[in-house]
Amino acid sequence: MFKFLNKKKKDNKGFSLVELVIVIAILAILVGILAPQYTKYVEKSRKAADASNMDEMVKVVKVYAADPANELPAGKYTITINTSGKATVTATPNNNELNSLKEELTNTIPNWETTNTKSKKWGNGGNSEAITAEVTVNEDGGTAVVYKGTKFSDYMTKGEIK
Repeated sequence: MFKFLNKKKKDNKGFSLVELVIVIAILAILVGILAPQYTKYVEKSRKAADASNMDEMVKVVKVYAADPANELPAGKYTITINTSGKATVTATPNNNELNSLKEELTNTIPNWETTNTKSKKWGNGGNSEAITAEVTVNEDGGTAVVYKGTKFSDYMTKGEIK
């Protein structure tokens, strides 16, 4: 009546405990080797995102300054992307056209004011730091850009990632 309970399986095709432990050990070694490389790639992508965000904002200022329909006065326009989630644009000397420039930034890059730095490696010693670009607008509408911060400046001018 209960003959099927006493029958032993003869064709056992499962994995043994030793085989499973070996596979888990190999996977742990691979993760240990690949995890540092993964974090490097993540940091590179964060730096690239910061550079792209800053580049887009600088392009808006350049195009706005070059457009004859706009009357952006000559001076220095400083774009800062902070670590706290607030980007700012200031002008030296302060002028009334700054509001029009901010409106143009809003039209071109929605929510630009809430942009923050993604990378925490722009500062010295791996500290987070705001990134800054100074756009100098000449009387003829020509522009020149200077990036502030050694690491960010090197990245934007030379493409170096340190």
